[in-house]
Amino acid sequence: MMKEISLWGINIPSDLLNKADEKYLLGLPESLPTVEWVWAEMDRVWDNYNINNRKTLTGQAIAKFYSHPVWLMNGVFTSLDPVSEKHRDLISQFTRDKGFMLIADYAGGFGELAIKMAKKSRNSIIKIIEPYPSDFGLYRLKDKGNIEISATLGIDEYDVIIAQDVLEHVEDPVGLAIALSGSVQDNGLIIFANCFYPVIKCHLPKTFHLRHTFRFVMAAYGLEYQGRLAGAEHVLVFKKMGKVSVKTARLAEKISQFSGGTINYGREFLSKIKRIIKS
Repeated sequence: MMKEISLWGINIPSDLLNKADEKYLLGLPESLPTVEWVWAEMDRVWDNYNINNRKTLTGQAIAKFYSHPVWLMNGVFTSLDPVSEKHRDLISQFTRDKGFMLIADYAGGFGELAIKMAKKSRNSIIKIIEPYPSDFGLYRLKDKGNIEISATLGIDEYDVIIAQDVLEHVEDPVGLAIALSGSVQDNGLIIFANCFYPVIKCHLPKTFHLRHTFRFVMAAYGLEYQGRLAGAEHVLVFKKMGKVSVKTARLAEKISQFSGGTINYGREFLSKIKRIIKS
């Protein structure tokens, strides 16, 4: 019988882990922790590698951070977290209702969203775009006939592409968003679920100016804003209409970099006032 490690009820075959990964997982809390504990643990690992999120990531130990088993822990946690589960349900229901046949899940590593979409849309093909999939991620997907793993994006290929919790981790989120839109067919959809907030240190501060301006930068690029996903207000839906302009998008990005911080502060201040008035 294959030896397994049980993490909060999820069984992970030991042959998919090296000794350091196994030791780390065995040292985690026995009961499912809070999301705040998970964030603090991810920050602890980040700090252990002495990564500075206010400097360029080039030359820092960012690859080691993203290959650390803390991400396996995070994947297991989000697969069990009710809030994350609700968001996956809403996204997968949306893609099913739209009748998409070819769906891309960008950086979908652990595969939880893809598995959910594959169950709801059995006639669709879901491609996880992940250049370095984890062994456990591949193991979980081995019997899922309508899920594929691809290392690279196609061009004008997909009916819809989803980027969930991705852009806040990269140094050029606008550039990546533009690249993702290029992989979708004309009249296809791009779904961004962003968290431009400092909840964990791997959310880069240089992305925070986009917290309330991202949709306008994408509109400047040429994507048509379709709205937010009801029940998951951070999930923004755009349509690719054909003609786009990288130059205009970069100009809008510069305006956002200049004014985004002030807008964030103003929105937070107004929210506090509203809460005081309500109370």
